[in-house]
Amino acid sequence: MGIAENIKTALLTLKTQRVRALLTTLGIVVGVMTVVTMVSIVEGMNRYVYKVLGTVGSNVIYVQKHKWMIMTGPHDIWEEIRKRRDLTVEDAEAISRLSSVSVATPSQTIFGAGRGLTATYKAEEVKVNSIDGGGYQYASVQGYVVERGRDLMENDLNFRRQVCLIGSYVADNLFKKGEDPLDKEIYIGRRKFQVVGLLKERGSFLGQNLDETVIVPITTMQKVFPVRGRGPFAAFQTISILAQVREGTALSQAMEEIEDLLRKRRGLRFDQENDFALNTQEIMVSAYKQLTTGIFLAMIGIASLALLVGGIGIMNIMLVSVLERVREIGVRMAVGARRRDILRQFLIEALVLTSAGGFMGVFLGFGLARLIAALTPLPSAMPVWSVGLSIGFSLLVGLFFGIYPASKASKLDPVEALSYE
Repeated sequence: MGIAENIKTALLTLKTQRVRALLTTLGIVVGVMTVVTMVSIVEGMNRYVYKVLGTVGSNVIYVQKHKWMIMTGPHDIWEEIRKRRDLTVEDAEAISRLSSVSVATPSQTIFGAGRGLTATYKAEEVKVNSIDGGGYQYASVQGYVVERGRDLMENDLNFRRQVCLIGSYVADNLFKKGEDPLDKEIYIGRRKFQVVGLLKERGSFLGQNLDETVIVPITTMQKVFPVRGRGPFAAFQTISILAQVREGTALSQAMEEIEDLLRKRRGLRFDQENDFALNTQEIMVSAYKQLTTGIFLAMIGIASLALLVGGIGIMNIMLVSVLERVREIGVRMAVGARRRDILRQFLIEALVLTSAGGFMGVFLGFGLARLIAALTPLPSAMPVWSVGLSIGFSLLVGLFFGIYPASKASKLDPVEALSYE
C-alpha cells in the first residue's frame, strides 16, 4: 500500500469509529485550541499596542519621578518615589532650550472619578474620567492630531487662559450633529472653558476610550483643579515632561543632555543617584514584551500538558487498535506486506488522528479568540504562522506517540498473528 492508500484507510477508520476518535483526540484539540486562542489574543494586543505607541513616536522622552515598570513593587518603593522632588514647568522650559530638543512640554493628569467632574454644554453633560494639563504643543507631542482649531500656545500658559481641546467622544456627546464645537464655551466642573481645538479620533485601548479627552493649559489646571495627592501612588499625579528630540539628533544624546541638565538644576553630587527617571517608548515596549512573553510561556506550558495527555491517549488507542487488528496484520504480512509497510500504516493512522485534532483545535481556537474579542476589550489577530505551528505540534505528537504502537505492530510474527483469536 502506498501513502495515499494508508491515508485513505486511516480516514475510513476515523469515519467508522467517530466517537472513539473524537475522545482520543480531545487532548490534542484542547491543547491546540489553547495555543491558537492565546496566540491570537497576544498577537492582537501586540498589533494594537504598537499601533497606539506608534502615534506617539519613538523620539519622545518622558521625564518623570519614577521608572516605568510592570509591577507596582513594594509599598516602600513607591513611598520613596513619592518623597522625591516634583518636576516643574520651569524644568520643562529649561529642557526646551537644549540643542537636542525641539519641544519640551509639561504634563499633568487629574482623575475626575474621585471629584465627580463633568463637561457640560447647555443641557448636555458628559462625565470626565481625567483632565490632561499640558504645555506648548502638548497634543501633538502626546500623539494627538488637532483636526480643527489649534494646539495649546505659550500665551495660554502665561496668562492661564481657560481654554481647552476636546476629544471626538466629548464633542459628539456634548454638541448636536452638525454643530461646530470651536469657540463654544463649555463647563468643566463649575469652571467655564472655551473650546479652541478638536482632536481627531484615536479609538480605544484595552477598554479605555482615548477620545474621552479634555486638555487644558497646565498652569490653568494647577490654578483651577489643584492636585492633592497623599497616597503612595501620588507620584502618578505630579508633573512629568514630554521632550521631543530634534530631528537628526540621537535619542541617547538627548537623554544625556537632559540628565546632565536636571542633575545640575537639582544640585546632585556625582555620587548621588538620580531622583528622576527618563522613560522612552522602547522601555514601554520592552516592559510590555516581558509581560506578554510571560503570559505566552505560561499558556504554552498549560497547552503542552494538554498535548501530552492527548499524545498518551493517541498511543493508548493505537495499542488497542493493534490488538484488535492482529489477524488483519497477519493477513497483510501473508500476502507480501513488509514490516516497514505495517509500521508506516499505523504511523500514518496516528498522524491522521492528531492532524484531525489539530485542525479542529485551530478552528475552535480561532472562534474562541473572536468571541473573546467581541465580548471583552481584548483584540485578536490570527497570524498564519500560528496555524502552521499548531498543526506541526499535532503531527509531532502523533509521530512521537505513534512510533511505539506502530513498531509493536510491525514486529508481530505472521504465523502467530494469523492464529490469534
